[in-house]
Amino acid sequence: MRILWLQLYYATPDGWGSQRTHAFARKFVAAGHTVDVLCSAAYDPSLAGRDRIERDGVRVFVSGTHYRQQMGFFRRVMAFLRFMLQSAFFVLRHGRSYDVMIASSGPLTMSVPALLGRWIHKLPFIFEVIDVWPDAAIEAGVLKNPVLKAAAFRLEALAYKNATRIVTCSTGMTARIIRKGVGADKVATIPNCSDPADFTQGLARRTETRREQGVTDGRLVVFYLGAMGRSNAIEDVCNAVRATADDARIVWWFAGNGTEAPQLKELAAKTGGRFFGCISSRERMTAVCAAADVGVISFMHAPLFYENSPNKFFDYIAAGLAVVFNRTTWLGDAVTEYDNGCVCTSAQPGAEMAVFLKRLAAEPETLERMRQSSRRMAAERFDHDRTTLEYQQLLESVQSRLTHEGRAA
Repeated sequence: MRILWLQLYYATPDGWGSQRTHAFARKFVAAGHTVDVLCSAAYDPSLAGRDRIERDGVRVFVSGTHYRQQMGFFRRVMAFLRFMLQSAFFVLRHGRSYDVMIASSGPLTMSVPALLGRWIHKLPFIFEVIDVWPDAAIEAGVLKNPVLKAAAFRLEALAYKNATRIVTCSTGMTARIIRKGVGADKVATIPNCSDPADFTQGLARRTETRREQGVTDGRLVVFYLGAMGRSNAIEDVCNAVRATADDARIVWWFAGNGTEAPQLKELAAKTGGRFFGCISSRERMTAVCAAADVGVISFMHAPLFYENSPNKFFDYIAAGLAVVFNRTTWLGDAVTEYDNGCVCTSAQPGAEMAVFLKRLAAEPETLERMRQSSRRMAAERFDHDRTTLEYQQLLESVQSRLTHEGRAA
């Protein structure tokens, strides 16, 4: 099968962004399929200034679109539109040579080249919903204009109607899309996955990495990884840092970037923590992550963010970290089942996180039990190979259906 994947936020193992697309794509290649990815270099500096590379058998075509999470609304919209136009041109020119296309959203504009491929080349597409747009943009306060809202909802409806299948990252996203009138048999939940093998080398160097960062024996390293923007409720994290500042056993590490990053950088400097900024490669990220003890996930308290499927969570458990959520989440049942962390439910999540972290600092045996439980969760609930097989079977079912019906139908 010849697969075209449109993904603005794509990253290879040399980048610092989400590995979801690359992790699935390389497995599809290993199974005998051909995968071409069209992306930007936004989350992978190794792609900057390059037109095309091949990594793990995946052919990657790189757009010149410049995008950063810190951009203002207008500049971000312009970046989305530029990538949409470049993707549309690529699909119009090459779409006939593929069997199926995957268009990953957000942004929602990725549905436009997918729709063009469907209407002009009869190219079936899977609409992969990483974020439920425009709902996410509206609840985050980014999309406010009523005309743009109406246009976005219309585009969303067109994408759902014309997609051969829809893939989401969480059960909550699936339920939301079904409530919009999409048939349940059209939507599949394929969450992000964990690959403990990614962290083998980092775990082997765990003690060495901690010593390089000045962490003495007996200290609890709390790690926040990823985006530091408006939707990430960074103030909750800051409150937790302040509430644990009097406990010399606890040290905070931060890696990532965004509009709220300066707050974390300042707190790290004041409390003896470490602010890494954007870690330049997957290898380095896994080493830092494996050297930590607890991973923190935080999102706005708006209802939509209950559904988020954060990449960092799946990396945390693969590395064997206990986990802390600042709010309720669809992953909460799994955390309760495996007893590998804390999901905050109070009106003061920063203070609640601090209480939990101080408990782990005082009870190393509890920490070790939770770290072992995270590794079990990664292997039993979110195994990389099993999740990839589900996605591959979905793709093959699309191809089988089209072979039976005839692509031109």
